[in-house]
Amino acid sequence: PLGVIGIVGIAIWATGMLIEIISDRQKSNFRANPDNAGNFIRTGLWAWSRHPNYFCELLLWTGMASVAVPVLQGWQWATLISPIFVTFLLTRVSGVPMLEEAADERWGGQDDYEHYKRTTPVLIPRPPSA
Repeated sequence: PLGVIGIVGIAIWATGMLIEIISDRQKSNFRANPDNAGNFIRTGLWAWSRHPNYFCELLLWTGMASVAVPVLQGWQWATLISPIFVTFLLTRVSGVPMLEEAADERWGGQDDYEHYKRTTPVLIPRPPSA
């Protein structure tokens, strides 16, 4: 039986999947518009987080781990390291650090980009500030 933890895990996973689909679609549409060539995305979910797709990836892994909790036994509990490991990789090794560095090299010093960086969280979404 899934129990409450499993159901919460499914909800977390589904939320992550939905938001990741939306953010990826928004970025694809942004890139497909020739008027956006050479610009950075800061609309839609990208106004709420500089990396909403990576935030959603973390939700996916956390949701999957949560779904597994009700049936884990013995050494299987070690599988819960997965969301922690993915978080470490995306926030400290690859993913966010690499993209932030590339963005700083490309747009660093531009007023609109520097404002975006000051007012938009790196990972965890929140409504845009002025």
